[in-house]
Amino acid sequence: MLAASYHDSGVKALRAAVEVLLRGGAAVDAVELGIAAVEDDPDERTVGLSGWPDWIGEVTLDAGIMDGSTLRACGVAAVRRVKHPISLARKCLELLPHSLIVGEPAVKLAEHLGLELAEKPQPPPEAVEKKRGLERGITEGSAQLLSYYSRIFRLASRIWHDTIGVIAVDRCGNIAAGASTSGIAFKFPGRVADSAVVGAGFYSDSRYGAAICTGVGEVAMRTAAAFRAVMLLSQGYDPSEAANLVIEAAAEVAKLDGEKYSLGIVVASREIVSAAALNWENFKYVYWLGNNIEVRIADNLRHKYTHGA
Repeated sequence: MLAASYHDSGVKALRAAVEVLLRGGAAVDAVELGIAAVEDDPDERTVGLSGWPDWIGEVTLDAGIMDGSTLRACGVAAVRRVKHPISLARKCLELLPHSLIVGEPAVKLAEHLGLELAEKPQPPPEAVEKKRGLERGITEGSAQLLSYYSRIFRLASRIWHDTIGVIAVDRCGNIAAGASTSGIAFKFPGRVADSAVVGAGFYSDSRYGAAICTGVGEVAMRTAAAFRAVMLLSQGYDPSEAANLVIEAAAEVAKLDGEKYSLGIVVASREIVSAAALNWENFKYVYWLGNNIEVRIADNLRHKYTHGA
């Protein structure tokens, strides 16, 4: 059995996931409950209903989950008031033939399924000052919204873009993966993160392994990062090689855009966990291989960029 995650919050996620695995639970259950434990944390600012709002003050959430034994996956995106978007994604995986459900219909589905909803969440008290800080960092005179917002994105994406992701391997050898986030702080309304997109923020195939990502979701989507990692595993690369090759692909995207994007990826087979990062000092990955939960620092690729906000 195996479980893996990233960031300090990954320790909390793995404690819940490992408990499921030790009870004989399925990998997909471990992923769901591990992620839900972090979604519950009122101090988390990048996951769950306590996360940073978008530019108009709405907290919207993205999540997705994949069962590597069936290759079925589903994400939910831009959902409001859903306490555990990962559980909604899991329900959609089980009940629907679709791979992505978005917006208010997803919220209505959550209500119909009896999932817990909250009143409209209030942005954290520090959100107002954080937003003012972004505005102060933008050159005055940006007349067009898209030009104005692109500078917001470059500033915010360097600071507030964490996620929670979990990989689990159960005692039957089944592998699952999933992710959840409230997205980049003060994101453009309607923006969807890689955490809801199968193959970008998460992917699993019980024949080979799984991968989960965190960082600038657009980079994970443009490189099909999680799928790319598992494809490399299927071709005989080990998790360390796969993780580093994905990060090299992400660095190419950063080079094309001339931006200092950051991305972290954790890749696991049934027995080995590794990770790599782009422009992310001290990127932590967390894993459990049957004994204690271990925390390690991933290899970091520093990419020289040519411009940016």
